[in-house]
Amino acid sequence: MKIPLERSQILFLGVACFAVVLCVAFGWWGLGGLVEVSNLGQEIADRKGKNEVADILGRPGGISEAKKEIAQLDQLYVGLGKQEESLIEPWRQTTSEATGNGKDWAKDGNKWKDLLVKYNDEISKKSGKVGDMKKVTIASNFYLGLEDFKQKSPSDDQVPKLAAQLSVSKRLVDLLFASKEKTREGYPTACVLLKIQGPMGQEGGVSEGGKSKGKPSEKSDITRENYTLEFECSPEVLYAYLTALTKDSWFFIPTNLSLENEKSTFPKRSELVGLFAPPQATETAATEPVRGSSNSVAPPLLLVLAGKEKLRVSLQVDFVGWKSIPNIKTEPKDKKP
Repeated sequence: MKIPLERSQILFLGVACFAVVLCVAFGWWGLGGLVEVSNLGQEIADRKGKNEVADILGRPGGISEAKKEIAQLDQLYVGLGKQEESLIEPWRQTTSEATGNGKDWAKDGNKWKDLLVKYNDEISKKSGKVGDMKKVTIASNFYLGLEDFKQKSPSDDQVPKLAAQLSVSKRLVDLLFASKEKTREGYPTACVLLKIQGPMGQEGGVSEGGKSKGKPSEKSDITRENYTLEFECSPEVLYAYLTALTKDSWFFIPTNLSLENEKSTFPKRSELVGLFAPPQATETAATEPVRGSSNSVAPPLLLVLAGKEKLRVSLQVDFVGWKSIPNIKTEPKDKKP
């Protein structure tokens, strides 16, 4: 026996069947997670300069293509994160080394003083005597810019601020010694280290001009401290020293350079022409070669203007590091996973 259906019942059944078919279709085409991917889809659409997700999701195969681009974005973010970490991690390590992170000498005033004495003894042994042309000579009162602590130790409260200054000052001096040792000079020239001034002055207080003018704001994660060196050397050694600073694993930035030499007047044009000529073309070259020249190559401008003379250098260098360094936890070697 057949029971006739009213028009409203037929309409309801039709809508229900359509809904079921639509749900099956959504599951078949992978649209069941559309809500979850819509935000990422919008990000992709915006990146391509379009305003609506429908521009991507509405075309044939759009969902599959969107998922691929989302996976590519995830890989890109992971790659960028690894690249950033590969640059930051060595920087954190050098800052940790400079500040003595976790070391006793960066906490205890007496141990800090012992390290200061040790460093100065090393520098004195490596330095040359007055008039030595092969080694760096230090001034008689040189003490790494920490002369006030020759006879006493700082308080434990002062040590954290002085720890980095001790390490950085020693590093700057070592680089100058290495530059002098490795550089071939046209004319042997005495190199004298006169002074080094760090961010902390007398009694561990902030020295005048010790802080960099361009220091970061308090909200920044990095710190930037200024050091000033005064020394005399040849142009070749100065060039080698600046190169060493920029290539060193510690983050050094030369910020200001002031030069003086013994020339009272600028050379005349007629003199410069002769100086730029290869040594064989000048009468004086046979007996006294121009600094840095060879038998066939004219000397660079810097060497021509400086001649055989010694430069008086005032150089400001910024050391850039991190304010806080996380402690690196290492497991015992004999511990098995």
